[in-house]
Amino acid sequence: MNSLTLKSDFLGALTSFLCLLHCIATPFLFIVDSCNTSGCCEASPVWWKQFDLLFVFISFIAVYRSIKLSKKQLIQSLFAISWLGLFFIVLNEQLQFISLHENLIFVPSISLIVLHIYNKRDCRCSGKTCCG
Repeated sequence: MNSLTLKSDFLGALTSFLCLLHCIATPFLFIVDSCNTSGCCEASPVWWKQFDLLFVFISFIAVYRSIKLSKKQLIQSLFAISWLGLFFIVLNEQLQFISLHENLIFVPSISLIVLHIYNKRDCRCSGKTCCG
């Protein structure tokens, strides 16, 4: 089980990091094209926005496994809160129910990276006891 936790934490940290890079890169990749063609700097291709949903789906799997195998209630709760925050922000970007600053997405992304790294370090076997 410890191997599964380490894999889910590695997958979660990697996915959160890639999501963070995706969020940071978006303005730089599309600002010139969208400002020149449409005059609006918020336009980006549909396929690029679909990456958000892919990251949320993969991060859900990693967070779910990490929550199931984590031994600390606080870490489990922080995982859930961080993932729900990420899900809400991504869903809000897709459906636009309320106006949020675009940099708010960095909070749950960085939180998930830190939590997965912490959980990976915390869930090492010591003697006969392992996570799970």
